[in-house]
Amino acid sequence: MNKNFNRVFDHVFIIMFENQYRSYVMENEYFHGLSKQGIDMANYFGVMHPSQTNYISSLAAELCNMTDDEPPATLLPQDTLVDLIEKSPYNLDWRAYMDSYIPQNQAWSPTLQPIDEFPYVIKHNAFSSFANIVRNEARWNKIQNEAALFSDLLNGTLPAYSWFTPNMWNDGHYINGSNPLVTPPIGGPQPTERAPTLVDQAAVWLEGFFERLKFPGPDSHFPPNTLVVVTYDEADFEASYDPSTSRKYYYDGPNQIYTVLLGDMIQPGGVAYEGYNHYSLIKTIEHNFGLGNLGKNDKDANWFKFLWDETFIWEAPEETPIQTAGNIAGSGLDETLYLAYNAGGGEIHYTTLDEDDWSKPRPVGISTKGAMSMATLNNQLVLCYVDDQNQLAAVRYTIESGWSEKPEVLAKDAVRVSVAAFNDNSQLMLAYSDSQDNLHSIATDNTGAWQSSVAVGFSSKGDIEVAVLGPSIFLIYQDVATNQMMVCSYNTADYNVVTLEKSKYNGPWSNTTQNKWSPSVYPVQHFSSAFLPNTPKSAAHEKEPLTIPYLGSGPLAAATLDGVLRLTHPGVNNDLILTEEFSIHGVMTPEKPISYDPKDNTTTNTGYGTLAEAGWSEQTPVHGAYVSKVSAMATVNGEVILIYDNDEGYLDMVRGGY
Repeated sequence: MNKNFNRVFDHVFIIMFENQYRSYVMENEYFHGLSKQGIDMANYFGVMHPSQTNYISSLAAELCNMTDDEPPATLLPQDTLVDLIEKSPYNLDWRAYMDSYIPQNQAWSPTLQPIDEFPYVIKHNAFSSFANIVRNEARWNKIQNEAALFSDLLNGTLPAYSWFTPNMWNDGHYINGSNPLVTPPIGGPQPTERAPTLVDQAAVWLEGFFERLKFPGPDSHFPPNTLVVVTYDEADFEASYDPSTSRKYYYDGPNQIYTVLLGDMIQPGGVAYEGYNHYSLIKTIEHNFGLGNLGKNDKDANWFKFLWDETFIWEAPEETPIQTAGNIAGSGLDETLYLAYNAGGGEIHYTTLDEDDWSKPRPVGISTKGAMSMATLNNQLVLCYVDDQNQLAAVRYTIESGWSEKPEVLAKDAVRVSVAAFNDNSQLMLAYSDSQDNLHSIATDNTGAWQSSVAVGFSSKGDIEVAVLGPSIFLIYQDVATNQMMVCSYNTADYNVVTLEKSKYNGPWSNTTQNKWSPSVYPVQHFSSAFLPNTPKSAAHEKEPLTIPYLGSGPLAAATLDGVLRLTHPGVNNDLILTEEFSIHGVMTPEKPISYDPKDNTTTNTGYGTLAEAGWSEQTPVHGAYVSKVSAMATVNGEVILIYDNDEGYLDMVRGGY
């Protein structure tokens, strides 16, 4: 499981197309064939809507409070990938190529104001939105057109990082030769449904573009070891694809997009099933070139580890010497697994796993038959538990002082509990259910002190689990009536907050919040596609979005490793442990409840950039692992460790890692 940080590619070349749902693109013969020549990113997502948000986020690793297609009122002050590239000690360079752009018409000056020159538009050129690019003459002059690309390829001067935006016709946004931005529109009306007409148009252009470059193939004009990324900004849908409702917005549904990786270092025919988005691409580039990170949604993002031949694998189950009479809780501290468990009669013991060696059990100093959960806060463990008076309490452990003698009482009425660390283990988020099945949360501040209890707004009779993915916290709970697992989000980062007054393209119905639980909850679900009866006749052969909620029962357990959150649980009427992953970073928390009912236009949220649009991986079994009543999972020393009880009352263990 040692990581190889050597470069996999020497150049990366990114092409971004416009506004298509993945399944629509895959119906095109050329795009489908292209995916077979590289790695098909089968679970790849856009970040937000509309278009400009995805271009901005692909460069800055955040939205920069942009939720519109209008130019920013003032140039954006944030650093971008450009800054990391230019600060690199490895003498790296970058270039942005804009199809149909005329550089001499926008010559640099200290007061330069970038403008559209249709079919080139600045909303598809994120580089033109940032002050430290536009106000820097050398940087501005690195934005060129397609002629400069061919010149760089012929002269062997293609930089390490390059971006290519096709114009508004070639990217599949508008019909060739048309300009709907003027009144009356030039070129006639646009198609009612974007696909298949505009997908086919983009495919014709891309095929011709690649033919001129003799790519893919052994005679390619790209330098050796160039990773070519063909992607889309976001998913847009047919005029009507939902069989039951009339949709309220253009982008209602999964923001799932076509993305394929091509190049001479790529083994054709591969498929990547983990979840990725535009932040994953930034992180992959940063990792490959040793750039560090921007400290935003790129910092902890899931990256293309498979390019380094790293694939997550669950190992075979192992027996442990531990016998439990009740609940368990685990967490990692100083590269060691600490496991607390009910040793009988309610007495709680703890033991440690150092590589392959279990320590002698020792008492924690508390007694309870209630639920337990443990997390690591800075350099200490915090064990949260429900005592025999149904109070929620916590004790702390340090290597120097051992376990605290006096528990902290956090709530008077609790049944289930889960706790997880966030903000680089400097804070904790605890969730618990009370005797009325209502869900509450308690967080610590940056000093480690517990704050007041907050109502989450949902209820559950089943198990609960708090999980953390970068700046996002997720509360996962079981709906025992349906056996579905539900997810509620909580955003901790100011850079994932967007606020906007009403404008031409968007408004406050897309606003998101910080340090609040979402007013909407969504199933743990995978996004797929299928033929639906009301697909428009012009596209009757195309598959429409299909959601597949996952069912589960019994104990939930979750842990995050290298940007991927892994959830485990038994099936329904089946004690085989199942698992699914979530690794879409930068998920935002809506300010208002999400609704697609047009009557709720001013009182609800679109769901853009939230859990409503981001899916989980396909569900798979953890082979050979069967759970009876309890489980716990922790990230320790570069691997996840799943602990669970078997039918004989002993604990078994499964390790997972890359």
